[in-house]
Amino acid sequence: MRVLIALLLLLAPEGSPPLGSPDFRPTREQPFGWRGDGSGRFPGATPATEWSLTKNVRWSTVVGRSYSSPIVIGKLVVVTSEPDLLICLDRADGRELWKMRVTPADLTDSQARSTAEAYKLRDSGGAAATPVSEGTTIYAVFANGIVRAVDLGGKAMWTAFIDAPQSTQYGRSSSPILTAGKLIVHMTNLYAFDPAGGKQLWMNSESRSAYGTPAPLRFGNVDLIVTPAGDVVRADDGKTVNTQIGVSSNSSPVVSEGVVYFGETDIRAIRLGAEFKDESVWNCGIEGEATGSPLLHDGFMFTATGKGGLFVFDTRLKGSTEPLIKARALFGDEAGATPLTYSSFTLAGKYLFLASNLGDIVVLEATREAKPVARNKLKDGTGSSPVFSGKDMFLRDGDRLFCIAE
Repeated sequence: MRVLIALLLLLAPEGSPPLGSPDFRPTREQPFGWRGDGSGRFPGATPATEWSLTKNVRWSTVVGRSYSSPIVIGKLVVVTSEPDLLICLDRADGRELWKMRVTPADLTDSQARSTAEAYKLRDSGGAAATPVSEGTTIYAVFANGIVRAVDLGGKAMWTAFIDAPQSTQYGRSSSPILTAGKLIVHMTNLYAFDPAGGKQLWMNSESRSAYGTPAPLRFGNVDLIVTPAGDVVRADDGKTVNTQIGVSSNSSPVVSEGVVYFGETDIRAIRLGAEFKDESVWNCGIEGEATGSPLLHDGFMFTATGKGGLFVFDTRLKGSTEPLIKARALFGDEAGATPLTYSSFTLAGKYLFLASNLGDIVVLEATREAKPVARNKLKDGTGSSPVFSGKDMFLRDGDRLFCIAE
């Protein structure tokens, strides 16, 4: 099996073309994890815009259920699945190359093992966090506190454990990120680990986790981490340099050209100034609760409420502003208390994609008008977001991972 993995990697093109290009390969400078690089943008992709269970499906493989998204590493596709699985597939045909269970038995410390065994799974399950890779190692985080590093052939490199009482009601879904040479994990507290050996480098107990994932921010010559709760933490030593610059519980902040965007009920665009002081660029409130994270493209910000209401903002405005599109229904009837979508917008080439919990996936033009292009249907739905590589879209639906391509 390891020989097969090595051959697949040798066949993968070198270099770092744009994310979404079939030749893109993760590096330390450009890792692949939650929403690709965190932005949800795959500008090098050229995906199909129409598909069904019988149309434009290259392959589908049973991998189990999860809210996490797949990641693409050269010729490999990697997913986590409930409650403790890490699975690697051949991206060409969906064949399972290896599968690993990550369990408390992997922990050598008896107290850590006992604590992990006692963890009770919540609504989001144990494998809601999307893994991350820099091209040679896969880093996965599970809700029971286990952090695992695995090589591309499926060999465990190291295992760490986070012992922290859960601070979120429905589970743990914040995904790990790689920045400034560190593996950052937001699980109740904010942690930094050495990616090479798993040693904990620092812990910030002031920065409490939510459901979203932190975002890296380069400010001058300083590497920062911005959390969904609006904490700004220095990556070098874990020191908090600002707090509450924005707020989101379900979604993740997005950074573009030095501006931090928060895209939930309280929409904010924030720039840091001298001594890391926050400066408001523009702001707006929306009706309804956004569960997915915003997407920025060509001067516009796109986000949707859990009921499937589309909002579009002009990011070039200043001060208090109003949406260009306000609560346009994407999935039809918005009645009822159950959210229609947990997924986040994803950009592939010139199109926006958003999946529903019921199997509908809408495709829109990534323009001010957000003109509908197609509405597709799979069987079971997903709270996961799709990712793209060349002509391929990798999308969860129920217990399957689909590769959609013309």
